[in-house]
Amino acid sequence: MARRRLPRRQVHLDFHTSPLIHDLLSEWDADAFAETMLRAHVDSVTVFAKCHHGLSYYPTELGQPHPFLQGRDLLGEMIERLHVRGIRAPIYYSVGWEERLARLHPEWCQLKRDGTFARKEAAQGAVDPDKWWYLNFLHPEYLAWMSAEVEELCASYPVDGLFFDIVQFHPDGDFSDHGRRFRAEHGLVAHTGANQARLATLGKEAFARHMSPLIWARHPDARPFYNSAHVLSVDASLGLRQIHRWQRHWEIESLPSGFWGYYHFPRMGRHVSTLGRSWLGMTGRFQRMWGDFGGFKPLAALEYECFRTQALGGCNSIGDQLPPRGRLEPAAYRLIEHVYQQVAQAEPFYQGSESAFDVGVLLASHHTVPSQHATLAEEGAVLMLEEAHYDPALLDDRSDLVPFELVVLPDATRITDRLYRTLRAHYADGGSLLLSHDAGCGVDGRWRLDFLPLDIHGDEAVAPTYWRVREAFFPALSDSDRVFYERGKRVAGSAADTHVLVDRALPYFERSDEHFMSHFQAPPVREHHTFPAVIAGERFVYFADPVFAGYRRHGSSAHRDVVERAIHRLVGAPLAGAGLPRTVTRFARRRGDDLIITLLHYVPQRKALEGDVLEERGSFAGMRLALSGLREGAVVRAFGGAVLARDAAGWLLPASQGRLLLEVPGYFAAGATPGTNLLGTSRAACQARLDEEARS
Repeated sequence: MARRRLPRRQVHLDFHTSPLIHDLLSEWDADAFAETMLRAHVDSVTVFAKCHHGLSYYPTELGQPHPFLQGRDLLGEMIERLHVRGIRAPIYYSVGWEERLARLHPEWCQLKRDGTFARKEAAQGAVDPDKWWYLNFLHPEYLAWMSAEVEELCASYPVDGLFFDIVQFHPDGDFSDHGRRFRAEHGLVAHTGANQARLATLGKEAFARHMSPLIWARHPDARPFYNSAHVLSVDASLGLRQIHRWQRHWEIESLPSGFWGYYHFPRMGRHVSTLGRSWLGMTGRFQRMWGDFGGFKPLAALEYECFRTQALGGCNSIGDQLPPRGRLEPAAYRLIEHVYQQVAQAEPFYQGSESAFDVGVLLASHHTVPSQHATLAEEGAVLMLEEAHYDPALLDDRSDLVPFELVVLPDATRITDRLYRTLRAHYADGGSLLLSHDAGCGVDGRWRLDFLPLDIHGDEAVAPTYWRVREAFFPALSDSDRVFYERGKRVAGSAADTHVLVDRALPYFERSDEHFMSHFQAPPVREHHTFPAVIAGERFVYFADPVFAGYRRHGSSAHRDVVERAIHRLVGAPLAGAGLPRTVTRFARRRGDDLIITLLHYVPQRKALEGDVLEERGSFAGMRLALSGLREGAVVRAFGGAVLARDAAGWLLPASQGRLLLEVPGYFAAGATPGTNLLGTSRAACQARLDEEARS
């Protein structure tokens, strides 16, 4: 089958099946399997050659078939029946976790620094129930073994793609003999964050550089993909781009009901969609996690997860696992059918469109920054901007900043040499910056943005401290101090045209065993601190506190509202959606001269101890859509429906639930209102709304 566009509605079908299962495939019907996929509007199924247990599901002459496969070519039957129905069938192959070979060849396993075997571990350090061993996928003997198996697959089947799973090193590996030699060859002997990041990048790239040509020699249109814990970095030489030569698309594994949560995918999707490759967002039908037999998430949850992938320009992949007896779970495919039918119906709406991101957010991730802090900063920035109805793109130091009037540097963004030049040009050309805390420091931790009139005087001596908002900046928040829990920086303006937006007030004392008051932090003193909390100048605003990670941790609406007001001060209202409830997420894309808008109204609830639950669609009844930069006579219409009515507050939204698809014909055509850009000019209106919201 010739290479075409990336499939839009995929199922990623696991089959990690214990050798203890004796009645394997006793209910298998290949035609019923393929018909179920067709009925569910699936256009691609990732089928399995070899699983984490190290067992194969085809008549291999090299590996070990499942002991109860009984000579059956399950892989071949799946590919043949799916292809007959026009459904693609990329092949799954487990790399880093291979239980059988780990036991047969312990010398191929990864080791940790202390000389123990690297195994999959829970966050608390306990070994997970699945206990997978990490293999060194670059060990010459193991690499030769895998190469022979891949060549066997390529010679035996029509290969649409190969999904190589767990192409990654353990966070504390690899210190095996071969791993140490690889480290020495690349100058990575010392165990540092920088070296581990470089090891992950070089190792994955070396594996892909070996495997992709081997596949393409027989199947030039195939799509190999190398799955791992995708490590983001503002330094593009350590980020996702390094693999681009050897794979043609991305797949973002992110099951919100698992450990990823609902805030992992937005930052990943908003970064991957800027890299120039087609991509899939991979969720799962499970109530909890992979292998959750009998666990089915609510329909609204799967809708939300697939709809937001589609709204960002991605294709969808839903994870499932085939039960050992070989019969797909009917409840799973009723669920998938219902969602994928809606995804398919919306495809003409998105056809030919491209992103219309309106704010650039530089990644905080870097090997010199603790990964959890960077992740919280990125997730917090995306969350704040989405709640303010901007449409952010997450960028690295090779990204083009020209499309963005505003660039945000959240909490910890490290300034590489390339990024310094790009930011300096962006600012010199009239662009705006919003930055916080350590963002703006170089990889050595020293302040780097010397073109901004700021002096950083180290860390604040105490924490928590208090924000004292100046009335001229935000009247509705100026009558009470607002606590900020994390430790901030001491900053001062170094030019006459800088001014304070928010003062800082210190507590009477920092809480300790000897100095304490009531149940929590001491209240603020009367006087302002010498160093402010928020300072502004020409086209920039600096927050001295880690405001984005703080919002992700604590969810203070006051902190979010101050950030939103600062953005309005710099660049004005969002392209669309100002004034909508914060529970509504807005996505914008450009389709020719038309603006197309996706509104999603789903609200995950923290009502279960093991994760968020989403089971209801929210309504759009009574809401109004505001747009900026419109030409005279512009209209808004529902996709496939009527033109929306308009009053002084905006366009009246219909009483739909969950998802709303809107079109603004000719929005980008010549004749738009002169003097306005994508962000519009309604600063005063936005600030008035924020004042009213804060008062209420």
